[in-house]
Amino acid sequence: MKKPINLLLTLALGSVLVASPVLAQDNPGQSGWTLREAIEYAQKNNLQVKQRRVGRDMSAIDLKQARMDRLPSLNASGSYSFNTGSYQNPVDFSLITENSQTSNFQANTSMPLFMGFQQTNLIKQYDLELQASEFDVQAIQNDITLQIITSYLNVLFSEELIKTAELQRTTTQQQLDRTRLLYIAGSVAEIAVLDLESQLATDELDIITAQNQRDISRLSLIQLLNLENEQAQNFSIAIPDVPEPDEAPALVDPNTVYDVAAMTQPGVKAADLRMQSADKALAVARGAYYPRISIGAGLNTRYLRGGQRGIGRRTVSGVEQQTFYLDETGTQQQVFFVPFSFEQTIYQDRNMLEQFQDNVNKNAFISASFPIFNGFLARNNVQRAKLGQLKARLNADVERNRLRQTIEQAYVDALAAQRKYAAAKTQVTALEKNYKNAELRLNSGVINTVDFYVITTNYRRAQSSLIQAKYEYTFKLKVLDFYQGKEITL
Repeated sequence: MKKPINLLLTLALGSVLVASPVLAQDNPGQSGWTLREAIEYAQKNNLQVKQRRVGRDMSAIDLKQARMDRLPSLNASGSYSFNTGSYQNPVDFSLITENSQTSNFQANTSMPLFMGFQQTNLIKQYDLELQASEFDVQAIQNDITLQIITSYLNVLFSEELIKTAELQRTTTQQQLDRTRLLYIAGSVAEIAVLDLESQLATDELDIITAQNQRDISRLSLIQLLNLENEQAQNFSIAIPDVPEPDEAPALVDPNTVYDVAAMTQPGVKAADLRMQSADKALAVARGAYYPRISIGAGLNTRYLRGGQRGIGRRTVSGVEQQTFYLDETGTQQQVFFVPFSFEQTIYQDRNMLEQFQDNVNKNAFISASFPIFNGFLARNNVQRAKLGQLKARLNADVERNRLRQTIEQAYVDALAAQRKYAAAKTQVTALEKNYKNAELRLNSGVINTVDFYVITTNYRRAQSSLIQAKYEYTFKLKVLDFYQGKEITL
């Protein structure tokens, strides 16, 4: 089994094939999925990408809400109740004992005037978080792209191994047929036939192994694309022509590549934005030290079933008889007639609308709150924000360090891959000559099948190594151009 090609190789492969002049079809995969089609489809339909987009949309809502919090708030409420027994009249506040029905409605509005600049800083913080979320989407798209490229490359690699193994099987079958004729003629021993039959079985196993590797990579690609039913059953990829690589690469200094990548990679940009967001979070926490000032107004009214309204006053006068007793036994009494006069309110029954209009109460207020002591809540929140600020800066440093290590590793891998390809090409050339010579000697009876099997195995392994070296060398060389933002072409 061959060693898996590392992530940088897959990234470079994607850069090469995506930059090739292949236009995406309206129906992807109609004549075999190209790498461009697979990447574009995955960037829209992959579940991880969709999840990250949801996170971005939530950040957009947070920003929108932070901006809306600066507007006045308006709320209304109402209630309806049935009363029996003794209770206080909600209209004139007299104590009465009877069954009644009452309704209350109110509306209130308020608006913050000063909140320690917390609202302003919170808006800036959420705006930075939204920008970082946008880069998060790009970053996950890059990650999915790398996974697509890895599976796509493994399919291509397996297809070439299958072709090589099938070619070897055809050669072995021809040798077996020829040896069988020689065995029937008595020119070779039966062991020669048995050895070639064993070799043919090994070739068949190599083909099956390569096919299994291709099918596994194909399944991984289907899962990344989130294909189902008929699309998955009919899935196939287009096999591009990958030219032989150069032998004299012009490598750019890794420090130069890093300077460019640090300004273009979405992961670095997201980390920088979150560092700025942490600064605003600290400003929000410090805003709790300042007083809060707000203004507001309210309106309420009420209704009492059977309620009355005074429509005027009238004077009531008359004479009242009063009796006075002149002795203790009450036998002697004297009657006096005392005139009286008083003002009386005239009431009229009112309907619901009239009561709502008459019982309206309005109010306005301005309030100020001064933080004095709240269990060190503000101070602890400031300390948490400072730690969050430090964490964001460390995360940015880690991201840059990871990027630098990746580029430096890509530079070293490109040099190593160049040497490996040159050595593999020389090895295949030499073993090919040895194989052809051994084939002639086997047909002439100079060597036995065991020696021929060893030579054949070495030649087949060299071919496989050359195929792998071809991909590694070509695409590791292109990865540095990718990090510089250059257009990658074959």
